[in-house]
Amino acid sequence: MFIRSSRELGEAIRQARRRQGLTQAALAARAGVRQALISDLETGVTRARLDTILTVLGALQLDLTLAPRRDDDFDPAAY
Repeated sequence: MFIRSSRELGEAIRQARRRQGLTQAALAARAGVRQALISDLETGVTRARLDTILTVLGALQLDLTLAPRRDDDFDPAAY
């Protein structure tokens, strides 16, 4: 899965949480964060710190992987 925006990241987190049968509150407890932060992440409206995002991903047993882009179309406005 390629993620290029906070909204796409949020959707990936939501899908992973639901696949694991977790509520936002349960994921928040597992990650040691507030439920509101999980909600904000899932809707793409947060400016959470990278270490917090990595903690949430870890609580979902997910890793962040970086890969070279397959195209040269970089539009900063899209982010």
